[in-house]
Amino acid sequence: MRFLYQKPELEQELAAATAVEDIEKAFAKVIDLPGDFRTPEVYGRALFAKGLDTLIPRLARRLKLKDAPRAAKSNDNVCILTTRIYQTGGHSRVAADLIERLQPAGAVVMMTDVYRHLRHWQLFSQPGNQSFLKERACVLLSSPMLVERVLEAYMILEAMRPSRIILMSHPMDIVAAIAAWPFRDVVEFVHHGDHVPSLGATLPFSAHVDVTYTCHLACREAGLNPAYAGMATSAVETAPPRSAAPGLRIATCGSIHKYRGAGRHVWTDYAVAALRRPDSELIHIGATDEAFQNEVRQALAAAAIPAERYVFAGYQPSLPAELAKRGADVYLSSYPETGGKANLEAMMAGVPAIVPIERGLPPLVEFRLPLPRWIPVAEPADLPGALTRAKAVGETLHTPEQAAALAREIGRFDDYAAGRPVAPTPPDDRIP
Repeated sequence: MRFLYQKPELEQELAAATAVEDIEKAFAKVIDLPGDFRTPEVYGRALFAKGLDTLIPRLARRLKLKDAPRAAKSNDNVCILTTRIYQTGGHSRVAADLIERLQPAGAVVMMTDVYRHLRHWQLFSQPGNQSFLKERACVLLSSPMLVERVLEAYMILEAMRPSRIILMSHPMDIVAAIAAWPFRDVVEFVHHGDHVPSLGATLPFSAHVDVTYTCHLACREAGLNPAYAGMATSAVETAPPRSAAPGLRIATCGSIHKYRGAGRHVWTDYAVAALRRPDSELIHIGATDEAFQNEVRQALAAAAIPAERYVFAGYQPSLPAELAKRGADVYLSSYPETGGKANLEAMMAGVPAIVPIERGLPPLVEFRLPLPRWIPVAEPADLPGALTRAKAVGETLHTPEQAAALAREIGRFDDYAAGRPVAPTPPDDRIP
């Protein structure tokens, strides 16, 4: 198996731990593992924690969690088991899109909160004491010990008797993985760890569902029989064609951390390259801070580019709607970290995407997508030609043939949410 992540000493410690105190200490080490995931040896190169996964069933038995087989899966009583959710971010949006499609029954959201960031009082200001996901009920685990939270989650699930459990927890949430195991007949592992290892990815739950394409190719190669559901929303507002309009409107969107840091270049290198075209405007959708804005302005000033051509649009609830409102011609993905869902939403809104992909990136980081509406660039110097090509591609995206291809891709997520079989992916596509 490629992309393997191994922690032999911790695996041995977990296997040997029998006293509650020892199990608790080992659990704490597991949930802290992501602190090392940004190292060059792990980030983009490891995906499967098979050694840790094999211990999940043993730990469930050790904690005396009895198997709880269920009848056939259905959407009658759905539970989304997660670590926590955020106001922004592609994978929190996946949970919101699922709940939207599960109405009117909706879903219960159970958050393990293993990093202890949440409190019940934070729900009081929301309508119906819900989170922004509009779930049927929000269940927040709060036991002091991680071992206790496993039992807490298990007992709540046993009381709920869900007909479908969607497991989409943080990469090393051992509480969620163990608590879900006894219900595996109705558990679907939603794999969103395309860059880093994810606990539970190799376990035989009732389904393995990938929402990012590069991750899907790795899981298919590993023989996990995954389904590719994508991250698409069917409620896409399409940007109208602007082939005759003057100028070039470029949009970008993402959480601010996706623009910070550096690869071989920094984000402002791409911004300056995009705006060297005299008729261009770059619209930045998403929350930013003053320090970031000053960095952009300083880079533009050094390149003698007027600062007003870089527009800070702030947070917007819908990227497709904002692209349509702004009349965007081209979407430029965030850098140095690309945005999977934002890239996809732009393409589905009829805006071709340019995605910076540096040479020599780790294999799991390199962006891929089966929808042919994006153009890769290796460095800022490639942008002028890519912008011209993207504008030409955009003028072809409103044909009946393109509409049919888009509908097929959008249908993946709708089929998954409804519990229908998901269409297979191209069999010859693979990670080099």
